[in-house]
Amino acid sequence: MRQNLLRADNKLLNYPIREVVTIGKQLETLGNFKMIWENIGDPITAGEKVPEWIKTIVRDNSTTDQAFAYTDTRGYLPTRQYVLDNFSDEKVCSVDDILFFNGLGEAINKVINNLPREARILVPSPTYPSHATAEAMHAGCSFISYQLNPENNWEPDLQEIENKVKYNDHVVAILVINPNNPTGSVFKRETLESIVSIAKENDCFLIFDEIYHSMVFEGVNNTLLHEIIGEVPGISMKGISKDIPWPGSRCGWIEVYNAEKDADFQNFIKMILLAKMLEVCSTTLPQMILPHLYDAPEFTPYLASRITKYQKRAEQAVKLLNKVPNVRVSMPGGVFYLVVELLDLPRSKLTSKTKTIRLFIDNLLKEAGEEVNADFQFCYELMGAEGVCVVPLSGFGSDLNGFRMTLLQEDDEVFTETLGAIRRGVEHYYL
Repeated sequence: MRQNLLRADNKLLNYPIREVVTIGKQLETLGNFKMIWENIGDPITAGEKVPEWIKTIVRDNSTTDQAFAYTDTRGYLPTRQYVLDNFSDEKVCSVDDILFFNGLGEAINKVINNLPREARILVPSPTYPSHATAEAMHAGCSFISYQLNPENNWEPDLQEIENKVKYNDHVVAILVINPNNPTGSVFKRETLESIVSIAKENDCFLIFDEIYHSMVFEGVNNTLLHEIIGEVPGISMKGISKDIPWPGSRCGWIEVYNAEKDADFQNFIKMILLAKMLEVCSTTLPQMILPHLYDAPEFTPYLASRITKYQKRAEQAVKLLNKVPNVRVSMPGGVFYLVVELLDLPRSKLTSKTKTIRLFIDNLLKEAGEEVNADFQFCYELMGAEGVCVVPLSGFGSDLNGFRMTLLQEDDEVFTETLGAIRRGVEHYYL
């Protein structure tokens, strides 16, 4: 082409949750085996069947003419009112402060990309890649982060947050993912209250990704942003794709809190709305269906049964993997993921299923050279030897080595076999 079509910061754009699939698919073909996909939070892919009552609600609503029409740019009004009544608080939010998107991925990009380039958002590490990548691409340089401490159930480092906000005037917002992806941690109320205080003292706003707000294990209490935000401006991000096994609905929303408390923040929110107007609106059908799904008599027991299943899966995995040398695993407080730390991770090899796979991985590592992180190399080896695809922890913007797996596998026997394969792979890798 007459000019280079790549941005100078193109290497900042990545999404390892799906990128590892490209390698995994090639290994599947080379080895003629079926990979166990532990890379993505899709319950349908993991074997969960959508209940008939959900399908009935979708069918019934899809026959209405309104489901085929545009809706308000902010979102379907009855559903926004439902969100306000059931998930938010009119003390800090109004029905016009709720804005629907085609998934939180779109919401994340709209929020971050409508900031001035010099304005930075402080993100956790590890973090969900969409947040870190959007922040980095927006700024044109590496994202700014604070650490979650694996030795303290992945609680945020409050001192680091305070220092990075206080001594960097470019930081305008603090991002919190709670309940957390990838770690599964549910942060203590006092920790979250401290973060709110830091934002207030330093004139920042807050972004809380709370899409897993309902996915909390028995005996664990979750604190929502609207409960503690006071008069600080903020945004809560939520969606239906975790409570209901319908990730393909791409139905998420933001709740804007205390917009009227700060003129700059209010104008920023108006920019997000204008940017959304350029797309007219988000898909109507999932928005229309949302209240019907949550109000169905089957919903509460159905959600409870899923959470119970994930908690049992987590307990099983933590018990088994914590017996493995060089591994550290914390019991999550919710969500359907588990982070497995690999301590003092070497550069090693596993016995691949076939010679062709061995040659492929060797060539892959040779071509990439030192650019391959140690835990990416482990994950390639695990796929080639045990046929299990997990996501490297460094792919979540972390300096730690390890991986994230899901707790979604519907078949008990397959889940047990998967844990056994992971354990075997880790043990052999350290030999």
